[in-house]
Amino acid sequence: MNRRTFMMTGAASALAPALFSGAAAAESLDYSALAAIRALGLDPERSEVMKTASYMMDVLGPRLSGSPGIKRSAEWVVEKLKGWGLTGAAMEPWLTDPTGGNNGFPRGWSNEKFYLHATSPNAFPISGMSVAWTPGTKGLVSGECIVVTETDESALQQYRGKLRGKWILGQAPVEMRAQWDPVARRLSQTDLDQMETPPLPAEQGTLPTTPASRPPSASGAYNRNAFFFREGALGVLSTNKGHGVVNVLGGSRTDGPDTQLPRIAIEAEHYGRIARSVMLGMPVVIEADIRNAWYDNPEMFNVVGEIRGTTQPNEVVIIGGHFDSWHASTGATDNGGACSALMEAMRLLKATNAPLKRTVRLCLWNGEEQGLIGSRLYVAKHFGGARGVPSTAPGGGFVMEPVKRDHSRFQAYFNVDNGAGAIRGVHCQGNRAIAPVFKEWMEPLRDLGMTHASQRIARATDHVSFDEAGLPGFQFIQDPLEYEPKTHHTNRDYFEALQAEDMRRNAVLLASFAMTAANHPGFLPRKLRSDPVGSR
Repeated sequence: MNRRTFMMTGAASALAPALFSGAAAAESLDYSALAAIRALGLDPERSEVMKTASYMMDVLGPRLSGSPGIKRSAEWVVEKLKGWGLTGAAMEPWLTDPTGGNNGFPRGWSNEKFYLHATSPNAFPISGMSVAWTPGTKGLVSGECIVVTETDESALQQYRGKLRGKWILGQAPVEMRAQWDPVARRLSQTDLDQMETPPLPAEQGTLPTTPASRPPSASGAYNRNAFFFREGALGVLSTNKGHGVVNVLGGSRTDGPDTQLPRIAIEAEHYGRIARSVMLGMPVVIEADIRNAWYDNPEMFNVVGEIRGTTQPNEVVIIGGHFDSWHASTGATDNGGACSALMEAMRLLKATNAPLKRTVRLCLWNGEEQGLIGSRLYVAKHFGGARGVPSTAPGGGFVMEPVKRDHSRFQAYFNVDNGAGAIRGVHCQGNRAIAPVFKEWMEPLRDLGMTHASQRIARATDHVSFDEAGLPGFQFIQDPLEYEPKTHHTNRDYFEALQAEDMRRNAVLLASFAMTAANHPGFLPRKLRSDPVGSR
């Protein structure tokens, strides 16, 4: 998942009256079916969610988009869904990319070996990982470290002829702040209440806030790496978060292995030790043996499976989240834990023979971390709207390709991608009329912690692909736990970050919401296409 931002909405309450068919009718909640889902899903002996999560994370491992790992994991999920009795379980291919760029994935990538070790003046192992889509070393290599913090191309000329066979430390050591605040936390009642109540507009006469000035960007960063490559450096070391946490996202999926240097993110503590030693005049020698593999035009897909509805099977409720992860760990809180809970929700619906008028479909997305690509292409294929094809032009972006729009059989999409903490409510995405509906659905689930219908608009994950196409797409509110700053996109995102009780409850809540949406009398309220919030 990309970093989340939220925006309060004011004028988002304009609604399409024609789409209220049945929305005002009295909700008929099936308490017997809800009780059956609870009984199975909350029982530690009968729940399978943690077993599913363990196999996905511990055995199958990382799921970087376009890698053999995500394909291997997807094949396992498909067989699991089939074994539970779901229909249509498959790895559904993405739409063909008319630009020939494989929808932004001309190359797949994976790390096969990582060894990095300081050999002098003191020997110690260095914790880190290759940045995605960067090359490894050519076997075992060794060289001294040099600190190069200059970014201006003219300032780099002083290093001509001095970098061959050296490791580049491209930034100053991180000045780390002590972790004064708790790393893990849950949302308080006040936090949740504030989400439900939009703030008042600024009082009359209030002076506008002056935007904070941004620090100058290192516009020469790419040219700098190209300079290091031409000068024959061994690779570039970087660091970021600190406290043993390393963030490894980045890299270019279009540049090949023969046109760039190895780029390696390492722990801030190790980086600082090396950089400060060099700055004190003490040479530091590092050896490395890193093997990264590349794959041309990898198979790109989303994972799908469904339970057909009994009376309105052609109308659909979708629950989902992104399946892809980064590669320095196994992607438990981003987003394998959510995928495991979503899979368990489908198992609960099937195992309890829950009544479903509409079809409930599971979709696990590929390419979310690179720009919601899998979900955007899925929406374009199945429901129309603007199809965003990743552009091959300089600067990237998307080529918007119109596709025939058909939303007549769509009920709702519910997304899970805010870590693996307990679900506490749902963001209404600027659709004020949906809030009382969701509040009614949550009433029998209050004791499981799901209580609030937020008036905020959640961004930066796959429900946006539906919302921007004019479809009802929603994101759940979750306790953050250790998501920031510890597990989000880092080398600490392992199975151990999952809380078993949260996972069991989340599966029950997801199954309950999916069933209730599938049996809702009529279409759920939607935002007007002309609504500025709904049209984004």
